[in-house]
Amino acid sequence: MANKIRFRAIRSVAVTEWVKWITNPRIVVLGILMVFVRSFCVQPMLTHAEKYGGPLNAAEPFLAVCNSGMLTLLIPIVYILLICDFPLMGGNTLFFIHRTGKLNWFLGQLLFIAGSIVTFLLVLFAGCALMSRGIFGTAWSDTVTKYNAAFPDEAKGFVSRLLPPNLYNQLTLPEALLKAFLLMALNLLLLALILCTMKMLYLRAAGLFSALALTAAGIAVCSLKNAAMWLFPAANTMIWLHYQEILKKQIVPVAYSYLYFAVLIAALLTADFLILRRLQFINIEQEGT
Repeated sequence: MANKIRFRAIRSVAVTEWVKWITNPRIVVLGILMVFVRSFCVQPMLTHAEKYGGPLNAAEPFLAVCNSGMLTLLIPIVYILLICDFPLMGGNTLFFIHRTGKLNWFLGQLLFIAGSIVTFLLVLFAGCALMSRGIFGTAWSDTVTKYNAAFPDEAKGFVSRLLPPNLYNQLTLPEALLKAFLLMALNLLLLALILCTMKMLYLRAAGLFSALALTAAGIAVCSLKNAAMWLFPAANTMIWLHYQEILKKQIVPVAYSYLYFAVLIAALLTADFLILRRLQFINIEQEGT
């Protein structure tokens, strides 16, 4: 099989896989996630907005989702469920491989994963923005920044902790939104590559268990506020954990989290390319699914 990189072949593989993914009946789970996000996060924030008498910024519910321990656990689980067959080794896979070559097929799979992550997060963002009935702008809403001062008895409540002062005291809203989107995307990419590596080693079940266990363990350690939490993706995904509440000082630099994900992703990609060189696709439909 040819190893020459052909961008048209890579795009063809990616588009084909993306269409299969978006039309899979399993995608309904994303709708179920949005229903949970509305009841768990958006509706309580709307109640706060009505009580304060001001609108939310349309981006704030998405930021709350990306900084909630519960949802930082649930979002990767839902995404893993949606791509648990990745890389797909059935149907016309062998036809694609013989036509494009192993390298182009694999690069197409990586492009598909990037596309699926962006699609997943954009749907989540759009859903949160629409349900918030908020306004679009570059400033934090008064509902978020001044609610605790107006209702000090609720300062330690659940809704106030969805967007803690560690965020709006330290970051502009566009900066927080960009970092939240990027770190969540890197988290999902890391989990997808774990699935990919184990699938190509014919260890699909072990890959699913590893990705889920890494996510759950990270959230558990985060709840203890232990220094060990920075060894897991969850803490590196939640921006507010990086900052102090009032002082303009980072507890752990966000650059550390970017480096954390970059090193792990690079290691998994290196392993994937080494495995790919030796991977035999003759029996993969029997052993890799």
